[in-house]
Amino acid sequence: MVGQLLPGPSRRDQARFRAATPPTLHLSATSPWPPAAPFERSGPNLSSLPPGIQVEPAEGSFDVTFSLPSTVQAEKVHLAGSFNGWNAEGLGMRRDADGQWRVRLRLGAGIHSYKFVLGGKEWIRDERNPDTEPDGLDAENSVLRLGALGRPEELLERMQSGALVAEACEHDPGLALFLQRAGEGRALVRYRALSGDVHGIELFLRDQDGLELQWVGGVGPFAYWQVEIALPDAPVDYAFVLRDGDARWSDPEVFRLDPASLPGLQTPEWAKHATWYQVFVDRFRNGRPEIDPDPVRPWRSEWYAPSPWEEASGESFYEYYVFARLYGGDLHGLRDRLDYIQSLGVTALYLNPVFQASTAHKYNATDFRHIDTRYGAGEDYAEATADEDLADPSTWVWTPSDQVFLDFIEECHRRGLKVVLDGVFNHVGTRHPGFQDVVQHGRESRFSDWFEIANWEPFEHVGWAGFSELPVFAKSPSGFACDAVRDHIFAITRRWMDPGGDGDVSRGIDGWRLDVPMEVAMPFWEEWRKLVKSINPDAYLTGEVWDRADIWLDGSTFDAVMNYRFTQGVVGWIGQGRNSIPPSELDQTLAELRLAYPAEATLALMNLADSHDTDRLASMLQNPDRVFDRDCREQNSSTYDAGRPSDLAFRRARLVALFQFTYVGAPMVYYGDEAGMWGSDDPNNRKPMLWEDLQPYEQPEVHFVHGEHLAHYRAIGAMRQNHRCLRTGSYATLFADDQRQIFAFYREEGGEEAVVVLNASDDVHQIELEQLEQPGWRSVFDVDVDPAGREIAPVSGRVWIRDSKGADQG
Repeated sequence: MVGQLLPGPSRRDQARFRAATPPTLHLSATSPWPPAAPFERSGPNLSSLPPGIQVEPAEGSFDVTFSLPSTVQAEKVHLAGSFNGWNAEGLGMRRDADGQWRVRLRLGAGIHSYKFVLGGKEWIRDERNPDTEPDGLDAENSVLRLGALGRPEELLERMQSGALVAEACEHDPGLALFLQRAGEGRALVRYRALSGDVHGIELFLRDQDGLELQWVGGVGPFAYWQVEIALPDAPVDYAFVLRDGDARWSDPEVFRLDPASLPGLQTPEWAKHATWYQVFVDRFRNGRPEIDPDPVRPWRSEWYAPSPWEEASGESFYEYYVFARLYGGDLHGLRDRLDYIQSLGVTALYLNPVFQASTAHKYNATDFRHIDTRYGAGEDYAEATADEDLADPSTWVWTPSDQVFLDFIEECHRRGLKVVLDGVFNHVGTRHPGFQDVVQHGRESRFSDWFEIANWEPFEHVGWAGFSELPVFAKSPSGFACDAVRDHIFAITRRWMDPGGDGDVSRGIDGWRLDVPMEVAMPFWEEWRKLVKSINPDAYLTGEVWDRADIWLDGSTFDAVMNYRFTQGVVGWIGQGRNSIPPSELDQTLAELRLAYPAEATLALMNLADSHDTDRLASMLQNPDRVFDRDCREQNSSTYDAGRPSDLAFRRARLVALFQFTYVGAPMVYYGDEAGMWGSDDPNNRKPMLWEDLQPYEQPEVHFVHGEHLAHYRAIGAMRQNHRCLRTGSYATLFADDQRQIFAFYREEGGEEAVVVLNASDDVHQIELEQLEQPGWRSVFDVDVDPAGREIAPVSGRVWIRDSKGADQG
């Protein structure tokens, strides 16, 4: 098993690997199997383990026992980490006779991050383990290093001796990194070795000639090799042979390829071609003032200035009246502006929660069954739902607001737009009828086992992340502690995907974005995925997973994730502060993800630049040298520049967007970025959308940007839609020039090719590329330069296309 991957081999190594293609070994019926003497792996080095952790080797992996001292006081303790998607409920620890908390699990060699979770809400690091790393939330994770892969720097030292470093050699058919389906009837097989340690690798299926693997990239000290093969008709054994000069070794393990059980991920084709637009509905457009909440903030009012009722409340801006604001955005306003959205090349909408709730963000759902009345028809929610039984779907009705939403879906589908909703199935709001029943009836409530209750007398419930207004559902290692919660979520899923219950999914939503999915154990998501795909095989499922997401993308849970790792890398380079990363490091970060994820997932990833959970892109770039998503809230930082970003920051934002729209995966724009919106993290990233027809705004520097910025987004949106190779084409890095701050890459599909060159420096650079010297290339995207030239202006990019078959307009 592999832990985390790190940055890769030198360019000299790359050239060496590409040149190493000796003749293939041919096997006869009497040839030995495996076809070379096996190498030997030395025993694992289990020294330097932290106190409280016991490790035993087990079939190439490790049985690891984590423990906490008896002095830790909590009703329950769980272990969470990179090995279980940071699920706070998945690995329960038990208190043994000696008072210590323990849990045992099997882990592969590598680097694993972890924390302990006390009482379902307090996350702590292992105080007995001095090995830590930043957790991205102003605290630290504990780090466990297992086997030789846990300390890769030691592997490089051993390679200098000239012997094969066998501990770095790896093929794990249980990971998509090493074995995955590659289209109809084919499989992609990978092998890993230490960079520079071998010259070539061959794959042997029993009784067949060897197949040469090709070097495909390096991550950290490791090199990866791969070959694509036709799937056999029946299970077959396979083995690997490694070469270094005249020396040959077999991996001592013989593997088994069973085509019937080979896991695979098939993502919806439309999701690979999507351009996403994320909408925070209350802040997008007010289309029906007559259904506005009371009170409603004037749309054009100065953001930091209080309304009369806010002044009268006695609260301050951040404590807490800004969070209670409602601006009256609704589905009617969103529908009225679909032409505008589509002018950006958008083909899919991701809507933040739209179900009945008291807040603007609506992550505190009152009712998953119904669309918020202030987004729809303005009816009285209590009256419209009075005859419903929460636990009996046969009693559920369609309210006027529900119908407004269904009509909205119909209009989107007529236009070719997909609609994906935010699924917040970990917690609800305190107005949820099930929770209200528990508050009223206590243990006697028929919903008493739905929620995580800390104390009955006095009554105290557990709220997500410590927020009491977000009561969480009770959990179990398989998902939810109560089957009725599972059944309720399943019924909600069916309701919005197939509203008529007749199999006509064209009337329903096209998928789900899952909020904090790691809070619910993975077996639930595996079962839920089967339900979703049985309703609509073409539905799209993406998770809010901020870390590397291998375990979520093996075909058993999600199709994709919100690609925050992409965001962090690209902004870390283009942000260009003192601590900016070089383009070569960005190249390694992106290569790591492309290797770790199945190609089907990579093409469907939501490549975002910002969201409702980060500071706005332009403000992010105005405030460089900050750890991503840290120290970016005005209320918590005295150094954050919250004013209108500079022209240079907006120029850098346009370069980030160009990267998004040309790189592998589906770009996602957070509403208003294209119109020049800015702001620090929540709540200031959720201001009302800027509209030209609503100007002037009370704050003079706030205005709709109709010029170069909007034109840029429209141009890159059209370019992506006009050129298929920019959507689903293959990818190769051409170069990453750290000195000149230039990143160049190549895309190709069906005879159409693209070269993309991005310049994050403050200087003009002349580009010389062998590919562009060939005939037929034309420049399709330029910034302030001669279209026929090879110059790249400062903080800008260029795209060239060559198409032997004509541009794809589909």
